[in-house]
Amino acid sequence: MKNLQEKLGREITVLLEDAYEMSGVEPSFSIPAERKFGDLSTTLAFTLAKKTGSKPFMLAGDIAARLQGKLAAVEEVRVAGGGFLNFFLRRDDFFTAQRRSLTEPWAPPARKEKVIVEHTSINPNKSAHIGHLRNSCLGDSLARCCRFLGYEVEVQNYIDDTGIQVADVVWGLLHYRRMDLDAIRRIPDLAAYLWELYAEVNRLFAADEALAAQRREVHRRIEEKAEPEYSTCLHVAEQVLLDHVRTMERLDIQYDLLARESDVIALDFFKAAAAELADRGVMAPSSDPGKQGCLVIHYDREKIEKIIVRSNGTITYVGKDIAYNLWKFDLLGRDFHYRPFHVYSDGRPIVMTASQPAASPPARSFGRGQRVYNVIDVRQSYLQNLIAQVLVQLGHPEAGANFIHFSYEMVALTPACVREMGLILEPGEESKPYIEVSGRKGRAVKADDLITRLEEKSLREVSARNPELAEAEARLLSHVIAVAALRYFMVKFNLNTVIAFDFKEALNFEGDSGPYLQYAVVRLNSILKKAAAADLDATSGAAGLAPLPEGERELYWELVLHLSLLEIQVEFALQNHELSSLATYAYGLCQKFNHYYHLFPVLAEPDPARRYLRLGLVLLFKNKIETTLSLLGIEIPGRM
Repeated sequence: MKNLQEKLGREITVLLEDAYEMSGVEPSFSIPAERKFGDLSTTLAFTLAKKTGSKPFMLAGDIAARLQGKLAAVEEVRVAGGGFLNFFLRRDDFFTAQRRSLTEPWAPPARKEKVIVEHTSINPNKSAHIGHLRNSCLGDSLARCCRFLGYEVEVQNYIDDTGIQVADVVWGLLHYRRMDLDAIRRIPDLAAYLWELYAEVNRLFAADEALAAQRREVHRRIEEKAEPEYSTCLHVAEQVLLDHVRTMERLDIQYDLLARESDVIALDFFKAAAAELADRGVMAPSSDPGKQGCLVIHYDREKIEKIIVRSNGTITYVGKDIAYNLWKFDLLGRDFHYRPFHVYSDGRPIVMTASQPAASPPARSFGRGQRVYNVIDVRQSYLQNLIAQVLVQLGHPEAGANFIHFSYEMVALTPACVREMGLILEPGEESKPYIEVSGRKGRAVKADDLITRLEEKSLREVSARNPELAEAEARLLSHVIAVAALRYFMVKFNLNTVIAFDFKEALNFEGDSGPYLQYAVVRLNSILKKAAAADLDATSGAAGLAPLPEGERELYWELVLHLSLLEIQVEFALQNHELSSLATYAYGLCQKFNHYYHLFPVLAEPDPARRYLRLGLVLLFKNKIETTLSLLGIEIPGRM
């Protein structure tokens, strides 16, 4: 459909350029909600009316007369409302083109722009929890959508391995539990061990300011590479990071590069950034007596100062983030070293930054993006806006415009989910719509525990539906269903919505859920297998829709039209930073097809021409919905 719209727009421009000033005017199209208003609609007459001072309705009539019968893909042009131009497509030609696309592999237009997607970026101080999963699922689907549209995509995960949260557990290990580095290295599941320790030490810090001061001293020693804190910090961060990578791999989420904050510091990235910030007057000493000795940047939007360098000379995380994002756009004048870190089960390597040259560095280069998406929750909007402002102030307006904060609201739990995961509901919380998650307070669900619980619940459903399945096959199937349930749940809500995770809703096989979408495709595949077994050909037959009864023909056309919108839907999701629209599109397609299938059976149809057309629709639907679900990270199982 996108190619058709672009071609139609070019044809219209050529046909009208002798009568109207078309420079700067590009016809755009939408799909009317009702077919009586056509298959495509444009507000071109309203746009030209603003330039000419004419009435849109009168212009629309003239435009329609000039276009009538001259557009290759259009049967008829009609005027509606106050000046809308509605186009009715040549349906048989359009349907034939859609069917032809089934034998032609998808080849997106080559895009010169390299896109960097940074997501996950969990503090490496304990196991990942449920609140982190929305970020990772959104970021991974965002990267998949960019690849689908033809962009070169690099997925980065920024590791704050010298931050205050890591300092908390380093203090807890060295000074509270009084362990040395050898003892720490012997802890079998360090990420899980730190889960409890992190909450415990934060309770101590809240109750005793002297202990909180010790933690700040540990943080300072880490930044100054003092021992044993620095080596302990790096060991903890790397081991916990490996745990995070393996957790996300369970959800088929992968990274190209792990960028460490310790390397940003070691390679003096901020030193290079600070020189330019100071030269251009973007960063300067604070005039606030309360910030004496600090270097600050004025945040224009809120008219406040943000400390970049503290009075003791240490750099805030904002300063490090500015330097890191300058590097992403190749605006820093220096680069990381790189080393191998991990190999995924499918053989793909993951690379980590390093402060020293590696014995066998990877051949590929990193960074040098033209567009950057930072998937970070809405609470970080202030920081993200500040970085965009700094890029512009440093003379990089294009980078500032292409620095995109892909924000979202937090993940919480329903009271039922809290109970099921063994957490305590406080008085009055039973009636709340959701319960907030806090790793610091020890009130959260580990991501691995959540995935495992979903797999267990899915296994019970799979075993009930398929009692003959071997246990190994049933467990594999339950994993695929659990991943679909979780990933779809994390993406289907509007990004501005706080979502409360609920097992029953996520695993529902009948409603707006990942398993429901999987089941729809499994049923389609069953139809196609039976058709193949009966030697029913779905690739040749009637060239047009005439064999279908009129009532069915309209439903059929409606489905074909909506199936053609996939690329447009993906572009809409990116432009509007709203991946939930893609989930809504997938769910709507499945609902429409299920409705059609219940009214018009496929294999039981005795008329060969109608059966062929219905099988063709099944093939077309399978092609589009499987592609859509792959963008959401949903795999199609062999059965349900």
